[in-house]
Amino acid sequence: MNMASMDALSESAEMMIKNINELSADEKRVRTSDLATKTDLKPATVTEMIQRLGDLGLVDYEAYHGVHLTKQGQHVADVIEHRFNILERFLTEILGVEGNEAAEVACRMEHVLTRDVEHKLTTFLGIDPKKESELFCHKINIEEDNEPRYLPLSNFNEGKMGTVKLIFEDNELSKILDGQGVKPGNKLMLKKREGNIFNVETEEGNFSLDRDSASKIIIQN
Repeated sequence: MNMASMDALSESAEMMIKNINELSADEKRVRTSDLATKTDLKPATVTEMIQRLGDLGLVDYEAYHGVHLTKQGQHVADVIEHRFNILERFLTEILGVEGNEAAEVACRMEHVLTRDVEHKLTTFLGIDPKKESELFCHKINIEEDNEPRYLPLSNFNEGKMGTVKLIFEDNELSKILDGQGVKPGNKLMLKKREGNIFNVETEEGNFSLDRDSASKIIIQN
């Protein structure tokens, strides 16, 4: 099984994925010569980088036939684009940075943005935390399994037990969950899901959550 965490990808590797995504159209394969021109790198260097990304399962490469992103590689490209968008919005809308400069700075910052800062920016900008949760699942676990290792509780199956990995929390929700034994490292089971209500069991007992709260709890299978 090939697996790649974005934390293990270098800035140059992320930029190569981003460039492949930008050059691809209608899911067509991208020529290495076009990548070399766009990145101002030697063709041999581009080929070597693509082969490394292929070893990670992020691209599909055939000599003389070009390259395209795999499903896992597209997830990485989506997260990079998400980071760029929130950084550009923050720089232009909040700090008043001019468009070209904001885009340039956002492009540099997107590769070093931590998950915690990313979450705080999305919260500050009023972005749906559930959408961020879904992106984060791709980011921390990019693999070929049909079922990801990490899921929001809102996407968990009834009867399954897992370990709380992290919580996208506000102070009020944090206090409630902590009192119910929902904290990183603790086990919980989704006993039943009734519409938008999730019945959960922890070592502290049974309790119910609404969908919004459940979407903020990331569970490791």
